[in-house]
Formats: sequence, structure tokens, C-alpha cells
Amino acid sequence: MDHETIPLHWINRLGFMTRKLLAARFKAAGQSVSPEEWAILLFLWKYGNRSSSEIAEATIKDRTTVTRLLDAMVRKGLVRRGEDTQDRRRSVIEVTERGQGLQHELVPIAQDLIKEACSGLTAEEIDITTRTLKKMAANLTEG
Repeated sequence: MDHETIPLHWINRLGFMTRKLLAARFKAAGQSVSPEEWAILLFLWKYGNRSSSEIAEATIKDRTTVTRLLDAMVRKGLVRRGEDTQDRRRSVIEVTERGQGLQHELVPIAQDLIKEACSGLTAEEIDITTRTLKKMAANLTEG
């Protein structure tokens, strides 16, 4: 079996490269946000306050890892734990003003990386690739 002919090899490789480059570019911009923290911020920016279990599900991480990431993000002042107004036994994660402010700085950095990765690809190639990856993810989710 030649690993270079397996799509999952390239997906994994691209994921590692993207995380490494994104971390380096955030650091160069003076921000100590990890790619995993970035994924959490993206989710919270889009959907608002959420529980740690919702964050774990959305980011495909186990709850222990998410708790560790959130603890670091609280220390950095990016998020805070708040009380769920519907269920006081449950906490929700809220983006702080500092975390919200990073959106304007970090999104362009990530967009530049995406643009670089997609350089030389047609809109049709990007669409086909996206649809293919979504189907592969669905296959594994349903399986």
C-alpha cells in the first residue's frame, strides 16, 4: 500500500501543515493563540455562548482536552466561564472583550493562509474538494 495514493494521508498532512503555519503566523503577529484555541474562538464567534460539551462536539475533541484548552484560554483572557441562565448547574463559555477583539486581527491571517493553500485552484476544484471531504466525513460519522 502506497501512502501517497491514500486521500486520508494528504488530509492528515494538510491538517498538520495548516496548524503549524497558522500557529507560526499568529505568533509572528504577537498573538499566543493555538490552532485549537482558534477553532474554539471561531465556534464561539459564530454561535455565541456555549457549554464545554457543545464545544467538544463541534471541535471533535474529548471533554478533558477542551477543559484544558478552556482553562488556558481563561488564563489568557480570551474567554470566561459564565452561569447558564436556563440551568444554574451548567456553565457556559463566553468570549471576553479581548477575545472578541482578536477576531479582527486573526481572521485576516487565517484567510491569507486559506488563500495561499488554494492558490492555483479553480472555484470548481475547490467546490469538488469540499464536497468530497464532506462526503468522507459523513461516511465516518454514519459508519
